[in-house]
This record gives sequence, C-alpha cells and structure tokens, in this order.
Amino acid sequence: MLSIGAYVLVAGVAVLVAFWTVQFDPWGAIVATTGGIVASLAFVLAARLALRPPVVLMLDGAGYRGRVRAQRHAFEGRWKDVRDVKASSRDLRFTTVTNDEQVFPLETIDPRDRARLLRDVYDRLNTAHGYTRFTFD
Repeated sequence: MLSIGAYVLVAGVAVLVAFWTVQFDPWGAIVATTGGIVASLAFVLAARLALRPPVVLMLDGAGYRGRVRAQRHAFEGRWKDVRDVKASSRDLRFTTVTNDEQVFPLETIDPRDRARLLRDVYDRLNTAHGYTRFTFD
C-alpha cells in the first residue's frame, strides 16, 4: 500500500507542476506534457499494484520460495529439510537440517493474512513429515 501511495503522490506532484508550467512559453508546454506523461505512468503503476499485488512468498507441496532477500541468500527450500520453525511478530525463522537459519520478514505480509500464512506453513510441514491430526473416533 505504501508503493501505491507513493505513485499517487508522484502523479499529484507531476500534475501540479504540469498545470503551473503550462503558462510559460516555449518550455512550459514541453514540461507540462512531460508532467502529464509522468502522472499517467504513475497512475498506471499504482493501478497495477492495486489490482495485482506482488507475490513475496510462494508455498507449494514440495517447498517454499520467498522473493524478499532477508539475508545473504534467498529464502527457499524444501519442507522435508525444515527442522524447526519459530514465528515472532517481526519474522518467520526456519532452521534446516544443516543448521542453516532462514529468516523471512513478516512485515511484507498483510497483518490480516499472517495467521493464515502460519497455519498454511504448519499444515505443509505436517504433511511433508507425515504427521496427521489426532482425532477421536
């Protein structure tokens, strides 16, 4: 949402500059046209982000892959290689069987979707390791 706001702000400033500079000859028309193009481009980029937000974490049956580089290496791996998971309000930490720790910043996930993400990670880890829920018959 911050990116969308930044694009709209840029578009607003570009429109303001375009309307202010159109009164000056001969460069005013050129600057106003450029401002209009910048404003249009900023609105298109804001609409693209609003309609299709970027994917920062992909989970599938085999593993996970994050597009945010939290440390030196990418956040990716297989569920079977995860030994421990720790979740805090700021990040999600996976410890692998080779004692590598991978950190994914939870600030990139909408706060309303964090509980669903953690539940999905929990379910995928249980499935990968062959765990099932204990039920009474």
